[in-house]
Amino acid sequence: MSMYKHALILLSDESDGQFLLQSVAQSFHEQGTAITIGHLTSDYRELDIASDSLTKDHQSADVIAAKAMLSRLVQPARFPVDVKEIVTIRRLRDVEVCVTEAGVDLVIMGHRNRLFGMISSHSIEFINHLTVDVLIKHITTH
Repeated sequence: MSMYKHALILLSDESDGQFLLQSVAQSFHEQGTAITIGHLTSDYRELDIASDSLTKDHQSADVIAAKAMLSRLVQPARFPVDVKEIVTIRRLRDVEVCVTEAGVDLVIMGHRNRLFGMISSHSIEFINHLTVDVLIKHITTH
């Protein structure tokens, strides 16, 4: 019996995604947990600085690149994986909405020991603001 019904794995990049799918998602799937991988892309349109076609083009390119990355990650998976691209400027609020709407009861994120990681990491924000369990998996740098 699964402790969690649905896990959302938030990815920073493709290498994080490969590691989290291979090392974490597989074991949760074997316990009966549905797996969704997600990526956050900044929504430049919400900044409403100007109605600029360059901003819209940059936004579109970011979303297309993120969706391509998610597709590459899902393709070799040996179990069903859904994908979710979250385009937002209010990441905490919009991830919480996604979690609620999808019935997610576990959010999984990776963390690397990066220069200025204490300042730039979003892990603590998610732990403090989401209403579901959050698992932070340390990712070793090769």
